Parts: sequence; C-alpha cells; structure tokens
Amino acid sequence: MLTIRTFQPTDAEAVRQLFARGQLDFALGTDLEAPVRAYIDRSLSEDLADIPANYQNHSGNNFWVADLAGQVRGMVGIQKRSEAEAELRRMSVARDSRRQGIGWKLLETVEEFCREHGYSQIFLTTVSQLVPAISMYQKYGFQLSELERYGVMSVHRYIKYL
Repeated sequence: MLTIRTFQPTDAEAVRQLFARGQLDFALGTDLEAPVRAYIDRSLSEDLADIPANYQNHSGNNFWVADLAGQVRGMVGIQKRSEAEAELRRMSVARDSRRQGIGWKLLETVEEFCREHGYSQIFLTTVSQLVPAISMYQKYGFQLSELERYGVMSVHRYIKYL
C-alpha cells in the first residue's frame, strides 16, 4: 500500500539514491551526463545533505516520501519563497514505480499543504530532458512561465495558481 508521509531521518540515504538515479535516468550516455552529474553532486552536498534543516525548519516548508511496502519510491519537497509563493523541489519517482500515480499523489500532497499554508502559487524548475515529468506537471495544471538555455539544457519554469 502506498503512503505519502513526511520525511524521516532514516529515509535520508534512500532519498539521496532516488534523487541521483532519477536524474541520471535521463542523462546517461548523452552529452548531458557530465553537467547532470555535477548538478547531482551539488544538490547532494547542499539541500539534500540535511533535509530537516532545509525542508523541515519552517512551518511553510516540508519534504515527503512515497512509501510503498517500506521502500521509498518517490519524493518531493516544498520551500517557502514568499508569503504567496512556494517552490516545489526535488520531485522524483523511482523508474520501476513510474506511471502508477505516485507522482500525482505527491503533487496532490504538495497542493493541499500549500493551500493550508495560504500560498497562492507554486512554482517549479525542471529541464527539457525530463519529458514525462513535464507532461505530468502540465496535466496537473502547471503552466510554462519561462524558458531559457542553460549550457546544453533548456530550463523550464512552471507555475500553478491556487
């Protein structure tokens, strides 16, 4: 049975591995591999190095995992950026668990949290190679608000008004 629950420190290693694998799924063997590996290393040494300090340090922030039979199969974080705006971060679902509704349930959890905390919008940033994620975000009501080149990638910024 799938449970979306708040991150616990015992989830840290599973979350770090899920993040790295999720990013590499779309970059291995391409010209994006080197910059994606650098991004993974930076993320793992910055906010994902201490999830409680970065995502659970304020009532307007949180981090959840999708727990399926005791295994972390998905993850997402939310961080307050202003009184009105929250940023969805680090969304990932394990390759063998995709297309089973886990990402959608994580988005529902984030939206409910944001509404409860008075946010009027949620934004996220993603990259062009994450086509399945972009499709899900669009189906969920996120709208493209900005597109820019960043080295060998295109960076997409999406926003959802609540």
